[in-house]
Amino acid sequence: MAPGTYRLWKRDRGSWCDYDIVGEKTYAAAIRGLLPIDWSGDPLEVRRDFELVPELHNPVDPWAIAVRADGRTVGHLPSEDCQLWAGVVQRVIASGCVPVVPGRVYAYEADGWGSAGIEMRATVQLSLGDPETALPLNDPPPVPYTFLPRSSIVQVTKEDEHFDALLRFVPPGGYGLLFVTLHEDASRASRPVVEVRIDDVRIGQLTPQMSQRFLPMIRHLADRGLVTACWGDITGSSVAAEVRIDGVKANEADTTLLEGDPLTIPPLVVQRVLYDIQGLVPLEVAPDAQVVEMIAPRVVAEPPDGSVVRFPMGRHGRYHYVAVRRGASWETTATSDREPESGGAQSPGTWAINQVMQWDDLCPQVRA
Repeated sequence: MAPGTYRLWKRDRGSWCDYDIVGEKTYAAAIRGLLPIDWSGDPLEVRRDFELVPELHNPVDPWAIAVRADGRTVGHLPSEDCQLWAGVVQRVIASGCVPVVPGRVYAYEADGWGSAGIEMRATVQLSLGDPETALPLNDPPPVPYTFLPRSSIVQVTKEDEHFDALLRFVPPGGYGLLFVTLHEDASRASRPVVEVRIDDVRIGQLTPQMSQRFLPMIRHLADRGLVTACWGDITGSSVAAEVRIDGVKANEADTTLLEGDPLTIPPLVVQRVLYDIQGLVPLEVAPDAQVVEMIAPRVVAEPPDGSVVRFPMGRHGRYHYVAVRRGASWETTATSDREPESGGAQSPGTWAINQVMQWDDLCPQVRA
C-alpha cells in the first residue's frame, strides 16, 4: 500500500518560499515533467507540494534528504541541513507517511554558452520552517474530530488559573506547536464561552466576545459527533506560560469544513533517537521517456555537402547566422577574437557558435 502524506507544521502561515534546494540541474528531466507540455520557454512559476525522502544508501552523504515531486527527485536539501532535519523526516516515514511541504518551481529558457545552446534553467524553493516546529508536541485527539484551517492568531485567556496543568506541556526549548481542542463551556448559561483544552485538559478559555465567533461552528460540528481541533502554540517557562490558537471562525467556515469529511492528521510514532525505516522509504519513480526527450538536444539529419542554412539564435531570434557545409564541417558567419576553450577550430568552446563546427555540435544550438 502506498504511504500517505504528512504536511509538516510551521510556525507562520505565509506561503513565501525562501528555502533554496541544491542540485536542480542534475534533475532537469524530472523538473521539466512538472511544467506544461506546451510550455513556451517564457518565465513560469508552478506552485505545488514537494516530498522530503531520506536517502539511506547515498554514497556521498548517509544523511542526504531528497526533494521529490510525484515520486521523482528534483534536488536535495543542502548537506549542512540534512542532519538537522533527519529526525523529523525519519519519524514521519516511520509512521507510515511521507513528509510534504509547499514549494515552487521557477523555470525559463535562456541562451547557453559553449555546447549548451538553448537550455532550460530552473530553481526549486520550499516553504520550509524550522525542524523544532515541524511536528506537534502532542498527538491528535483520540476521538472523532476535524482540524480547522488556519486563519488568524487568537490569544487564550486565564492560563494562569491552570498553570499546574499547563506546565507539563511546555517544551524544553520554551516554544512549540500542538493540537488544541475547543469546547463549549455552558456552566454560565447566560453567556457561554469556549473552553480550550490540550490532551483533553482545560488550560484556559477564549474571551466571551471571541467565543461567540467560534461557538456556532463548535456546536454544529458537535452535532455531527466531531470535536473541533486546531493549531496552537505554547510559549513558557517554569513559572509562566501562554497559549495561542489559530483556526477559522464560524463566519469563515465553508461547506467543505461544515458538511464534508473530517480533516484529520495521522498520529506519529513516539519520538526517539533512531528509527527503523528500512523498507518504508518510498521508491523513486524515474522520469518517463517523453520528459527526457523534451530537454534532450535536438539533432536533425545533416543536409548534404554544399548546403547553406540560415538560423536565428536566442529565444526571441535576435541574432542570425549563416552556415555553409564544406565536407565534414560547417563554416559559419560567427566571428570571435577569442579562441575556443579547447583550442581546436572545430570544437565548441567559449561561444555558442564558432566559426567552424560539426553538425552534431551546431544543430542543438538553434531552435529553427
